[in-house]
Amino acid sequence: MLSFYPGPSKVHQEALGYIQEAFEQGIVSINHRSKRFEKLLEATFEVLHQKWNIPSNYTIYFVSSATEAWEIVIQSLVREKSTHVYNGAFGKKWAHYAASTAESIEFSLDQSLAEIGLQLGPIKGDTLCLVQSETSNGTGQQIRRADFQLTEDALIAVDATSSMGGIELPWDEADVWLASVQKCIGIPAGMGLLICSPKALARAKELNRSTHYNDVLFLEENRKMFQTQMTPNVLSIYLVYRLTQQLPSLSEVHLATLAKMKLWTDFWDNQPDFSYLIENPALRLPTVLALTGEPGKIKQLHQLCLKKGIELGKGYGAWKETSFRIANFPSHTFEDIETLIQTIQYEL
Repeated sequence: MLSFYPGPSKVHQEALGYIQEAFEQGIVSINHRSKRFEKLLEATFEVLHQKWNIPSNYTIYFVSSATEAWEIVIQSLVREKSTHVYNGAFGKKWAHYAASTAESIEFSLDQSLAEIGLQLGPIKGDTLCLVQSETSNGTGQQIRRADFQLTEDALIAVDATSSMGGIELPWDEADVWLASVQKCIGIPAGMGLLICSPKALARAKELNRSTHYNDVLFLEENRKMFQTQMTPNVLSIYLVYRLTQQLPSLSEVHLATLAKMKLWTDFWDNQPDFSYLIENPALRLPTVLALTGEPGKIKQLHQLCLKKGIELGKGYGAWKETSFRIANFPSHTFEDIETLIQTIQYEL
């Protein structure tokens, strides 16, 4: 099955070889307090900083998922109130989790965060929670601190679940970045990344909350020793390490992502039965393309693709019945895209 589902999705074809390698070398059996694991974690941090151009003073933590990372942000970093600005289902879920201490601001699909920032004026919350890649509708946003009127010590936390590892991200424009591995990172589900700035760590120290096992301070205490606060998904860490080693720099991956998305838009521009859910090209996420159409036509398309061994993403949330989604992750090759295009052209 060739999966274009927007996560979990197709894994990198090299992953199988690295899984076998991890088994043969005993990586899957090592103790997470051992020197061997510490060396693996240190090397993984180093290669991510290098290949993804993450600032050297930003710290990387492995957690169970992006959903858990939402929780960590709320528990460890929100002093009194978070402000959640979103236009889709996943941003709304993050806000819902923090409901007792959160202000929720929903905006439309045709608006940018820059426009919303101008409309809002001064932000009351001490932590601004944004979604760079809204998987439910294929919206992609520019993240710029200057677009919002924040207090000097306010934090910005960003969900980049469907873009991290597929496009370049402006790390310095936010204090927390979070994602899961089953999308652009291209390995099986079961792990998330949390990336924090020095300002975020300072907030965690200020609040000094030790009531939660996965508090940022406990994550950092273990990271300094190149360990993790819990028994980690060692296999996933190894896959991240080996794949990041093997793949080009994120700047090169970014260009390839844009080139593949152009293949898609060149094709869908000329398909009368379907249109873009996000009409403004500047607001489309390069890694998840959402299209809309008549429900019967969408069902027909899904059935056609499944017969050919291809899985598309279904609609989500408010757009469940009237849209479908196509992942454009680094694991998807130009040949994969041509296979799907030809299937649609000749069979639909």
